[in-house]
Amino acid sequence: MKHYRLVLLLLAAGYIVLGISRIGFNVDILKLLPAGLPQVEGLSLYLRNFANPDELIVTVEADEAEAASSASQAVAKALREAPGIVREVIDEAPLERNPAQLSEMLAWMLVNQSPERTAQIADRLSPSRAAKTVKESLEEIGTTFSPGNMLLIGADPYRFSSTLPTNVLSGNAGQAGFTSPDGSFHAIYVTPPHSFGSYRETAQWLERITAVCTKAVRGMPVKLGYTGEPAFVAEISIVMERDMVASAIGTLAIITLLFWVCYRRVSPLKWLLLLLQLVFLLTLATAGFLLHSLTAIGAGFASVMIGLSVDYGYFVHHRSLIHRGDARTLRRDCLNNILWTSGTTAAAFFSLNLSSLPGLSQFGNMVGIGVVIGAFVMLGIFAPLAVRLRGKEELSAPLPKALGDPKGSFTRIGELVAGAVVLLLLGTLLWKGFPRADFSPSSLRPRDISAQKALDDLSKRLGGDRDARLNLVVSGKSEEEVLTRLQGLQGKLESARDHGDLVSFLSPLSFWPDRKAQRENLALLGMLEPESPRLKRTLQENGFTEEAFILDGSVLAQTGVWRATDPSFWPDNDSSRWILGRMVRHANGSFLALGFAEAVPGHEESVINSLRGEGLHAVNWVMLGRELQGLMPGEIVRISLGLIVLILVILAFGLKSLRALALFLVVTLLVLACLAGAMSLFGMSCGFFNLAAVLLLLGTGTDYSILLLLALRRNGGNVPLARRELGLVIFLCSASAAAGFGSLAWAGNPGLADLGKTCALGLAIDAMISYFLLPRAWSLIFPLGTTGHSSLAD
Repeated sequence: MKHYRLVLLLLAAGYIVLGISRIGFNVDILKLLPAGLPQVEGLSLYLRNFANPDELIVTVEADEAEAASSASQAVAKALREAPGIVREVIDEAPLERNPAQLSEMLAWMLVNQSPERTAQIADRLSPSRAAKTVKESLEEIGTTFSPGNMLLIGADPYRFSSTLPTNVLSGNAGQAGFTSPDGSFHAIYVTPPHSFGSYRETAQWLERITAVCTKAVRGMPVKLGYTGEPAFVAEISIVMERDMVASAIGTLAIITLLFWVCYRRVSPLKWLLLLLQLVFLLTLATAGFLLHSLTAIGAGFASVMIGLSVDYGYFVHHRSLIHRGDARTLRRDCLNNILWTSGTTAAAFFSLNLSSLPGLSQFGNMVGIGVVIGAFVMLGIFAPLAVRLRGKEELSAPLPKALGDPKGSFTRIGELVAGAVVLLLLGTLLWKGFPRADFSPSSLRPRDISAQKALDDLSKRLGGDRDARLNLVVSGKSEEEVLTRLQGLQGKLESARDHGDLVSFLSPLSFWPDRKAQRENLALLGMLEPESPRLKRTLQENGFTEEAFILDGSVLAQTGVWRATDPSFWPDNDSSRWILGRMVRHANGSFLALGFAEAVPGHEESVINSLRGEGLHAVNWVMLGRELQGLMPGEIVRISLGLIVLILVILAFGLKSLRALALFLVVTLLVLACLAGAMSLFGMSCGFFNLAAVLLLLGTGTDYSILLLLALRRNGGNVPLARRELGLVIFLCSASAAAGFGSLAWAGNPGLADLGKTCALGLAIDAMISYFLLPRAWSLIFPLGTTGHSSLAD
């Protein structure tokens, strides 16, 4: 027997270690949302292809522009000199860093524009007009107030860029750039030396980066920030790990306190805590084999699962004190109740797979698996331990005595208080209505995450309002298909602007190859290449230096190179890759282009509708929230109704009474109505995840009603006896489950925190109504003695 147990122990340990080693954390919030929604699909394409997952952004902020500039240079220099820590550091726009390298990008955009625009450039550079063009550029340099325009014209006096969209050569192409207009905010883009295998490696790399940057600006009056995918992965994963461990520890602490207050026994408490940890580890290992990675919602399962699994431990221990048989008798005594309660609870959580929200599906699977494992562990392992460790003394603590006295003042006062609370909450619901809906993107974003704050600062200072800007993602199966869709998008954007729906837009059409236009444009520009000496001389004769022709001369030279090469070329120097990497994808069979549009406030839906088309996505986080707002309430209602029907079908076999089923349904609906009133009373809102709490309550809170209904059937409708048997158990179960959910209130994910608070409040209401009001309703429906216990096996 000892060898048998040792083998089982080793197998369990190996299973746990191997399973947990396979788990990672997924910080992509879109993994929590339905993949089929247009906004989710478009944002997924955007983030997966254009969010630069390996790029860390270091922000430098100061009160004075000079201090910010000095600190930014010091940070960039320190990162470049740190051995093996980065592959690339970019702290200024390509135009400032190396104008000559930018010539390839400028030439690329020229050869892809319409031949009519290229003909205009050729005309401005003709012998009769070249001098006039140069003089106009010199005059504009003297009158412009924009440093960026001054720099661009000084490097491009023949105005090759004049026919192109504005700001496309700044290095950011519509995204966040490098320096704010007042110079007090700088961004540095850092690429790691290699990809990381885990979030812990990412976190360690970020710590090294932080140490180097902090040392570089020591003593300077500046503030540093870190954002980008590596910062989010490192910070959110660590927070998720901390939330999971902290919630589990907090729940175990509360369970310890409750058990001690009620039973004053150390030995069974130690074994109960040990077995709860075993359930937690077995469930986590199972998740490792089935799920591989946990979302923010999935990671919140720990405290919930522990808070629910301990219910069966409480029930087993309490029944061992009341019915003093052997372990087999105790298992048989507890099996029926645990079977019905764990079955409905698991069904509730597994029903979340019916939701289109993957995050909720994962959460449901995690807790459902944990509940099933918890029921088996408590019946199979804890039941014989409870028999062996039980004491001979009666329950003498004040709380158990009060709950065990169904005719005492505690019960009478509790019934009055419960009735008053129900009337208050129902009155609040009638007066204030249902809780307000909040489906804003903020409920999906991390809370108190420094990477998020740095990203908000970056967008505000350099990129404008991210929530107001629409990301235009165009996809296709080939270059030609994307080009056709981009040409169609261009017309739609111009039409929306002309109709007053758009403030501005940046089309990716200028960045995408048009092979037909390339041939015509290269022929036109090719005629200018031999004219380079004349054009250079004209610049010098009209007030420019020889260096002013570097960019324009390199553009003409580049077109000459392309004329002699394969027509299926793409620009490939460092500056071109930097800019194109933020606007297009054309590798490994993936063809995508990215543009931007700013809609007039209130016209976002009109713009999105006008831009609809195959392979076209106009997306942002605000519109995602609106899309989900239209989807979620109906989905929750449908799943809730389906779950209620499922539970009623399951209970029909256990209660075998239509009146008892009707009572259960009324109690359940009353609990949900009171929860809505409580949320309105406390100013809570209905979001994505606390609406899902309704589903969880249908599985967890209904346990209390089921236990009491089964006890009433078993005891012939004797209300005092049913309360005496289950008062302490319901108190312990509800308090532990509420603690499990309530511990999520401090989670780093706002949705998970809302779910925890809503469920904790609902469980408290459910336990109160079930214990104090349901038995009274039973006694009115079924006079004492009219329900025999023989209809239900004990």
